[in-house]
Amino acid sequence: MLTTDHDKRTTRIFAAVPLLLAAAAGALDGASFTAFHDVVVSAMTGSFVALGRGLGSVAALAPAVWALSGYVLGLVAGTVTAGLAERRLPPRGAVGVTLGLELAVLSAFGLVWLLGGPGHVLPVEPMIGTATLAMGLQGAALRRIGPAGTPTNYFTGVVTNWVSGMVDPAGRSWNPGAGARIAVFVLAVAATASLHRVLPAGVVAVPVALVAAATVLAVASARSRRAVGLRPADHTAARTRSMVVTPIRA
Repeated sequence: MLTTDHDKRTTRIFAAVPLLLAAAAGALDGASFTAFHDVVVSAMTGSFVALGRGLGSVAALAPAVWALSGYVLGLVAGTVTAGLAERRLPPRGAVGVTLGLELAVLSAFGLVWLLGGPGHVLPVEPMIGTATLAMGLQGAALRRIGPAGTPTNYFTGVVTNWVSGMVDPAGRSWNPGAGARIAVFVLAVAATASLHRVLPAGVVAVPVALVAAATVLAVASARSRRAVGLRPADHTAARTRSMVVTPIRA
């Protein structure tokens, strides 16, 4: 993860952000998997499979094309937004700005979901594209955390690095954050899939609320940059050092 000259309290605040976002991705998948006929919106491997299977059929291709297009657009928008924000803000602040954009997209998605009612009378393909747009923004934001990024919506690479790191004879490492993100993702899928059966319209509030909480914490951790134990004359130098980001090996 990132380390800065922020105090320990700020570091603890930001540590919750990837967990909240992993839960948000799981909640969105848990709610949308049934509503969108087994489409996974948080990761794109399934969409590539659907793309291959649907070649030659426009109707079969449509969901995969919308999903992939939305995700790519989210990655582009998120990467540009975070990059521009980092010119004026610390890295965590840039993450917060990008998550704010994700929150706006996800809120619009949630509004349309609610208007569709319990029967999900929705324009399915555009809804899929909007959901994957939000996940692309999330992926772009968390890509800036840590030397290799901190995935919260796709986990094949997370499992690969986590398990390999634990058994690699060249140097073993234990990354509890990876296991925690996987666990909260799975639990969020289970919880919202169950909630969807009894509250199909209102369940969309869960991922929206989780992203909102992550956004607030990211912004709060960026704002809490008071140096600890320094003389007043040292504050300018401390502010300069607080912008420096040093990766730590997992």
